[in-house]
Amino acid sequence: MAVEVALAFVLLAGGGLFLNSFVRVHAVDPGFESEDVLTMRLTLPREEYQGDAVPAFFRELTARLESIPGIVEAAAGSQYPGVSFSFSEVFFDGTAPDTDATLPTVLTTVVTAGYFETLGIELRRGRTFDQRDEADTPNVAVINEAAARRYFQGEDPVGRRLKLGGSDAETPWWEIVGVVAATRNLGLDQEPFPEIFALHDQVGADSNQLFLLLRSDGEPMARVPAVREAVLEMDADQPVYAIRTAEETFAQGVAPMRAATLFLSLFAVFALILASVGIYSVVSYSVSDRTKEIGVRVALGADRGRVERLVVAQALVPVAVGAVLGIVASIALGGALERLLFQVGGSDPLTLALVATLLVSVAALASWVPAVRAARLDPVTSLRAE
Repeated sequence: MAVEVALAFVLLAGGGLFLNSFVRVHAVDPGFESEDVLTMRLTLPREEYQGDAVPAFFRELTARLESIPGIVEAAAGSQYPGVSFSFSEVFFDGTAPDTDATLPTVLTTVVTAGYFETLGIELRRGRTFDQRDEADTPNVAVINEAAARRYFQGEDPVGRRLKLGGSDAETPWWEIVGVVAATRNLGLDQEPFPEIFALHDQVGADSNQLFLLLRSDGEPMARVPAVREAVLEMDADQPVYAIRTAEETFAQGVAPMRAATLFLSLFAVFALILASVGIYSVVSYSVSDRTKEIGVRVALGADRGRVERLVVAQALVPVAVGAVLGIVASIALGGALERLLFQVGGSDPLTLALVATLLVSVAALASWVPAVRAARLDPVTSLRAE
């Protein structure tokens, strides 16, 4: 019984930790309004689109998409929160260049005007991209709060300059014109990473593969046919792909945690059922084996309540031993699980306490049924039993 309870405890503790993490990760604020946002990818072939033709195509396309009934706002970006893969080194003006030092790394996202408004990313300081920013005007950039905190440490970054990709003289400067809220750009289970946004019109043909980002006033997937038609009207050879909502993107990011929670919880429930059946069977056998003893106790004046408490208390001794062993094993194994958990330690006291309470309660219930049967034994019949 003790070993069975210990194994059930370990499985229940693991399932509880993953369930706790899963609940916490879904309660995280992604940093933007992810509801009703449709995303899809579009790649323009470099052989056909060169120079200013690339930003001009996406600029016209987003304008067409905004005219579609049901689409409130439209923009495009090389990546978006939850799908982030483009990183660059960054050099800030006023920092002494050190050829032996490694430059810090940030996420670099190329966006069209309206990107922040479409996703509902709040402006914290300065401004976002607008009509003042064109291909032939000085390069401007927007950074997120995570970058502002890490690299400016309380100072106002608006007006400062930076270089993306290196610190050499040939690398162009970009002036910071605004700071926006930090999103969970690497996924719900990751802290916001420093990110720098550049305007697509100023990057040009170097960024020919963008995600279309559309805010809908209803079911986002219902807008897909109209979006496909708008793209085909501009270029019949260009398909859109990777179609999904922003919420689906985050859901896919936590899919491994969801799968681990589901399977471990199923095994834990199965182990709990086996433990309860095992406890019931052992206690039932013990009661039948002690029929005469119980009959003597009843004949000498023991009431039903005392007999029930006696049987349950004796059954809970190996359960308590198993629970202690399970706690020790769970703490020992918890360290290996921590990298898979979110905001929960591998030996979370609350989870262990809840599991222990659940196991003891189930064990008490499983042993109480045969205890009631024992308390109802007729002493005369019990003493005559072979």
